[in-house]
Order: sequence, then C-alpha cells, then structure tokens
Amino acid sequence: MQIKDSEELNNQSIAASNKVNVFIITGFLGSGKTTLLNGLLKSFDKQNNFIIENEVGQVNIDKSLITGNIEKIFEITNGCLCCNLDADLYDALDQIAQLEKKPDNLFIETTGIADAGNLSAIFKEDFVMEVFDLKKIICMVDVEVIEDYLSKTPEAARQIVASDLVVLNKTGIVSSSELEKIQSVVNRINPYAHLLLTENGILDTASLEMPNAGKPLFSLDFATNKTESHEINSIFYETEGQFDIQKLEILLRTSLSIYYQDIYRIKGYVLNEKGQVYLLQSAGKTLTIKPADEKTVKSHLVFIGRKLTTEIAQRLLRSALIS
Repeated sequence: MQIKDSEELNNQSIAASNKVNVFIITGFLGSGKTTLLNGLLKSFDKQNNFIIENEVGQVNIDKSLITGNIEKIFEITNGCLCCNLDADLYDALDQIAQLEKKPDNLFIETTGIADAGNLSAIFKEDFVMEVFDLKKIICMVDVEVIEDYLSKTPEAARQIVASDLVVLNKTGIVSSSELEKIQSVVNRINPYAHLLLTENGILDTASLEMPNAGKPLFSLDFATNKTESHEINSIFYETEGQFDIQKLEILLRTSLSIYYQDIYRIKGYVLNEKGQVYLLQSAGKTLTIKPADEKTVKSHLVFIGRKLTTEIAQRLLRSALIS
C-alpha cells in the first residue's frame, strides 16, 4: 500500500472541509420538522446556512415559519419529494455548486410524505458528492399518532427506514409504557438508526456528530407498496369569508379527534370578523390557532390527508364561517 505524503493528505482534508454539509430532515406530516429545523438554525447561527424547503400544495406555509440565520431558501411548492422533484432539486444543487462562496450547511426539509431514501440516493452520485457531503438523515416521529400512520400509509415507515437518526417527538403526551412500545416498533423497522427522545422537537447538535451505522440497503414488506401513496393528496381552500375563531376551533378539534387518521395536516391563515389574521395548524389530533403578523386579505388553508376533496374541506369549515 502506498502511503500518501503529508501535503497530499492536507489537500484532501481541505477539499473535504470545503464541501457543503447536508442534513435531510424527514418525518410524516406534523411530526415537528420545522421546529427541529429552527432549533438547528439557532445552534448554527454563526455559520452560513442554506435551506431547500419543499411542500405539498400551492402555498408553502412552513417557509414563513422558518427563523434563524438563513442566507438563502430554495422553495419548491406544489410538489412531492417522493415523486418528481429530481429536476428541481438538481437545479437548486447546481445553483449552489456554481457559487464562489458556498454555504457551510444545507438543510433540506422534505414534504411530510417524502421518500427520503430516494432523495438520499441523489447525494451518492459522484458529481454531487464532489460538492456536497450528506451528513445525516433525521426522521421526526410524532409518538401520539405514529402507530396509526404506520398502519395506514407506507410513507411513514419508509422515512424511518431511510434515516440515520430517529427523533421520537412529543413524548410528554404518551405514557411510559406506550413510549416503550413505540421505541420497540421503530427499532424493529430500522435497528440501525440512533434513537433520541424529545418533548418539544429540540435536538442537541452533539447528536449530529454520532457516526452513522453502516446499514444495508433493505426494505420492509409493509414499507414498499408505493401504490398506496396515491391515496395521499392535498386540497387548497380559499375564501373571502371571515371566521368565528372560537367556533372554528371547536369544530376542528371535534373533527380531528375522529378523523385524524385521514386528515393528516391542516395549515394556513384565517381571518376573523375584524379582519385580524390567525395562523392555523393541525398535526394529527393537535390543533393550534393563534394571532399572526401575516398580511392577507383572504383566508387560505392547505389540507393534506387521504382521499380528501374540496367538498370535505368546505363541509368542515362551513359552520364557522360568518355570513
């Protein structure tokens, strides 16, 4: 074996350090990806950070919720990382690669129904690896609803399978016995991933330094039926009408407690009778409606779930509209 001289080794080290660190954040709808991303941006606030933000639907609500030291955000809307993103992603990566001053870190927040395994394969291509270094795939898991989602859709399992680090989020709202059961389920799906627990979606950056396991390329039977993914769709709802916010909250909490296995996510902005703007978000059974600084003249919401229709969205909201 030929031993390389110190100058060559030093040049290799410099080349490696000049690569853009890539962190892929995946996880099913409403699991806490944006919260995690904001926490990481705060931790890396002394570095140059780029973001690729992808969302299902015509309007990217999550982009307005990202905070921190951000040099640039590449926005891909009305798409799905599990489907036809390759061209858009390559275009964003090419723009970054052409920059004279490249970022230190690139964070990619996928859609809640993305196939992170397909996405990570792009970063194993030789010409991509010359510029980008995929450090870790992080999967956020909402412990309150993950078992239901695993039984309903293969995307949730595929995201866990593809990940190096699985973060069990919202642990404070389930019992210790239920949490142990979920840990066992996740370990069975991907025994090679590191497993961390959090109540609020905040991750210690030291966990990003843990070496990734050399997991084999494998798939599980319940995680490979891609035909089921076509059942997941998004509906864009928009109205010039105004809402009784209190009544809207009651209606949605009741509906989500029953239909959370079919309505995975609702997010957007609604106006009350005074024209004040509220940010509305749901994830599983959880709903929040709070005042927002966003300026809009119409209420607009994105619904994501299984076999949703515009009529379903209208029926859910109609009783809370003020005539």
